[in-house]
Amino acid sequence: MKRLFVIPAALLAAGLLTGCATGPDYRRPELALPETWRLEAAGTNTLADLPWASLYRDPVLSGLITEALTNNLDVRIAVARIDEAIAAYRIQRADLLPALNGSGRYTKARVGNLPPLPGAEAEQFDFFGVLSYELDVWGRIRRLNEAAKARYLATEEAAEVVRVSLVAGVASTYFQLRSLDRQVEIAEATLVSRSNSLELTRIKFDDGNGIVSELDVAQALTQVASTKSSIASLRRAVAVTENALAVLVGGAPRTMPRGWSIDAQWGPDDVPAGLPSDLLLRRPDLRAAEQQLIAANADIGAARAAYFPSISLTGALGVQSEEFDDLFDTGLSRAWNITPSITAPIFNGGKIRAGVRVAEARQRTALATYEQAIQTAFREVEDALIGIQYLREQLAADDEVVAAERHRLDLAYLRYEGGVASYSDVLDAQRFLFNAELAAVQTRNDLLNATVQLYKALGGGPVEVTGPEPVYSP
Repeated sequence: MKRLFVIPAALLAAGLLTGCATGPDYRRPELALPETWRLEAAGTNTLADLPWASLYRDPVLSGLITEALTNNLDVRIAVARIDEAIAAYRIQRADLLPALNGSGRYTKARVGNLPPLPGAEAEQFDFFGVLSYELDVWGRIRRLNEAAKARYLATEEAAEVVRVSLVAGVASTYFQLRSLDRQVEIAEATLVSRSNSLELTRIKFDDGNGIVSELDVAQALTQVASTKSSIASLRRAVAVTENALAVLVGGAPRTMPRGWSIDAQWGPDDVPAGLPSDLLLRRPDLRAAEQQLIAANADIGAARAAYFPSISLTGALGVQSEEFDDLFDTGLSRAWNITPSITAPIFNGGKIRAGVRVAEARQRTALATYEQAIQTAFREVEDALIGIQYLREQLAADDEVVAAERHRLDLAYLRYEGGVASYSDVLDAQRFLFNAELAAVQTRNDLLNATVQLYKALGGGPVEVTGPEPVYSP
């Protein structure tokens, strides 16, 4: 009995102690990373250290983000993919261990001549435990296990990408909704003002004193109709944006709640980006791309291991009896066998070499994808930093334009009432003020979204998982 287990144990130990993993060990590629950002000196502080609740302070927006992280279907899909990857990893990891299966058999046979000649019948009951194990001498299974683990980790990072993108998407859509709300308010106030002007113009025209012409009335009518058209277009945009926001938070299209106005939404005065090299650790999409590269690198080793012999061990230990009741009696006969085997490739038409080349090509693809993702990440951060700087300047200029256009409109009214200027000057001033106010609101929305995009580009900060979690653990 003891000798039965000594031989496989010795072979197992030899395989584990002397085995070596074929193929290249992973090393992070040399990357030419900038030391500073174009518009900011490098520092250790970064906007990504803030949790999203500290950046998006509107309580209604915070509630919508929490609801989205709980109910959004993209998050559920990402979590299901994590479960799939964990299960695949566990399947692959099981190959590192021996497989033990039970086998039972009942045999009834006749020994001797066929009837009606004399003969004998016999019955036999067998029960065996069957062991099978591949000695991972060349590290093929370990490389496959390494690749499966990396793909599982990449799937986890991909789920984090979904969450970060979801938080940014909800914030951007909410800011767009509040921007449209403000534009509707401006348009409605402008409609009231233009309608009042139209009524005054009609009264002056009806007086027949010649101060106001029919052309002035027609121009005033045009302004009122144009404003009504703008309001209809803006309200349609509001409804469409509400629908988009409702789907993002995981519900059916509906009227969405409102919180702070677009003017009251908070944006940080300081938006540090941290060290450029930190992106490799902060951004989940870059971590996912690197895990895919690790998996592709491990696949090369698994493919190269096919060049070497495969050593397997099979064995069985069981009992036999002619009576089922006596099957497990200690005095009955026992049977066992152990069969080490080796299989080596001799000729396969270049199949193994082609397999290695496929793995190497996939590794080069994963490397290029990783480097491309890094380039995209740096561009997104730079774009957001540039956007924040120049949109702040643009917003300050837009506010000056609005103030100037209001003053211009006041002067146009005074000149018109004094008979110095025509009504066209008033209409032009109204139109320019309306457009300037809408432009200022849109610029403020663009500035808020630039902050959202910078936060996302830097890694999105810590995202608390409030939705479904993976069912399995590795």
